Amino acid sequence: MFLKKIIPCIALTFLVACGDDDDFTPVAKNRGYDYAFVSKSEFADYPCNDVREGRDAVVGRDKDMYTCVFNRADSVYLWVGNSDTLTANGHEYKRSSSSSSSSSSDDELSSSSSRNSSSSYSSSYSYSSSSYYGSSANPSSSFSLESKEDIFNPNISYGIMTDPRDGKKYKTVVVNGQTWMAENLNFADSINYPILKGKTRCYQDDENDCELLGRFYSRDAAMNDSNCEYRSYCSLSSSSIQGICPDGWHIVSYAEAENLVDYVGATSANDVMSTHGWGGEVTGNNKYGLSFTSPGSWDSRDDFDSRGGYSYTWVFKNESSAQHYILIHGLAGKITNTDFNSRESYFTVRCISDTRSTIPSSSSYSSSSISSSSSSSSISSSSISSSSSSSAISSSSVTPNSSFSITSKEELFNPAISYGIMTDSRDNKTYRTIEVNGQTWMAENLNFSDSLNYPLLQGNTLCYNNDPDDCEIFGRLYNRVAATNSSECAFGEECALGADPIQGICPDGWHLPIHSEATKMTNYVGFTKAADALSLNGWGQTVTANDIYGLSFASTGRYANGAFNGRGGYMHVWVYDNSATQYYILIQGTQGVITVQPFTEWEMTMPIRCIKD
Repeated sequence: MFLKKIIPCIALTFLVACGDDDDFTPVAKNRGYDYAFVSKSEFADYPCNDVREGRDAVVGRDKDMYTCVFNRADSVYLWVGNSDTLTANGHEYKRSSSSSSSSSSDDELSSSSSRNSSSSYSSSYSYSSSSYYGSSANPSSSFSLESKEDIFNPNISYGIMTDPRDGKKYKTVVVNGQTWMAENLNFADSINYPILKGKTRCYQDDENDCELLGRFYSRDAAMNDSNCEYRSYCSLSSSSIQGICPDGWHIVSYAEAENLVDYVGATSANDVMSTHGWGGEVTGNNKYGLSFTSPGSWDSRDDFDSRGGYSYTWVFKNESSAQHYILIHGLAGKITNTDFNSRESYFTVRCISDTRSTIPSSSSYSSSSISSSSSSSSISSSSISSSSSSSAISSSSVTPNSSFSITSKEELFNPAISYGIMTDSRDNKTYRTIEVNGQTWMAENLNFSDSLNYPLLQGNTLCYNNDPDDCEIFGRLYNRVAATNSSECAFGEECALGADPIQGICPDGWHLPIHSEATKMTNYVGFTKAADALSLNGWGQTVTANDIYGLSFASTGRYANGAFNGRGGYMHVWVYDNSATQYYILIQGTQGVITVQPFTEWEMTMPIRCIKD
């Protein structure tokens, strides 16, 4: 069902406030879509291109849904909808005469799409003792499994786990020191586990499908606790829970899911995807042997769907009412740890062994872990010691054997761009500014520290490694209270200051980025195009940066969980959200990714970029 499942209207990763049609903006992500529009005339101004490939758009209130795809037959990007296919300028696509409309090639999309809707796959299939056919993300495409063995990587030596409750056997694999089930759980004993009664299903209610691709579980069934029913606060443990897993195994925790995403890489989902069990052009190389397939899902509105293009696996997060899960977007090759809460969903379960492995990954490929968590767990890079003087700041990077040396703030900017200048009347500091997609941003981080006139700054703002010279070049780090200039916004508190932009600690005429503004910028730049917004200097040596927009984001680091960290490979910038959750723009320089993220595990102290009112 494409990305409408990815993000709910409350616990969000990239979302802004939900509302009526009047609230729509081209990048609003209302109700979980990537882009939302009031009308086709507005939609026509937003072309499908390489940046938006694999993303979804809704026109009107769930009336017309489209996905941006690349038609290789005619080398054109198309918005493919439930009943029509549109070109970049909003007109119906007509296949060129040189192309065969009857071609069955997996590389082609016909002008009349055969999908039931862009949010739901046609799930017709047949099963026999020899093969299984499931519908695909691509019209008229399917995947075929002769047996479950087709799912696994033949070059990897898997372990075996036997579930003592029913005798079923599951392949296992070690990835980054953790032993995972390499296939989905298929446990259904509702007599000894009464919570399973009516709370677990096979795709299209076919038990043979469960034998091949595993079973779907509701949230409370997966967690084996009625406290975790849909929309309930699942307050069970601060770490992990066994849930419906066998003894000695547990449900994937939020931190473990984040570790997997960071280790694999958000845009390298193919490395955990099976070479079979996905639709059409979607295939994986299964580098790590995790063998994720696209068995589909079930939800209370769309019934069975998502088969062929997406994979969902339950994740436990304590004290949360949101349904958390690992999402693999096969069409885009992306893997994320996200949440969804607008309707009840049934997803698959992958269990993790309680015992952390000391042996290397079973993968036949060498792999190295990215050492920094993007939005939960911890950034495990060591604290950076900055050798600084009045003329230079040197910093080690998250990436080993990489460093950057900045002798002047001017080195952060793109010399080919004409910047504006803003003067903060409170202390007369000047800042470069840049207009991007209709918004005027500060092109450097705020460095304001007048705690006499702004007493909430006292004890709530830092320079990296407590070095004042660092603040002069990279700007200052602020906690949430200081950033919003409100004691109501202390860590863990409901920051109920209203949905409109708030000035916070920004100068008069400027304000903290709100969720929609931050998302507008990150969508404009492109999820995997962070290099276009990164400073030419101020990142580790392995990070690519070209700063074509002049935003000049540098890896200034942050203070979190009792340490300064993240310098060289990451950047975090405050985003105001009218909730208890801390939100920020996250730039993962080593992966070239830019997103808006939530974080609730511990207090964050990060830079500020103000936007002109």
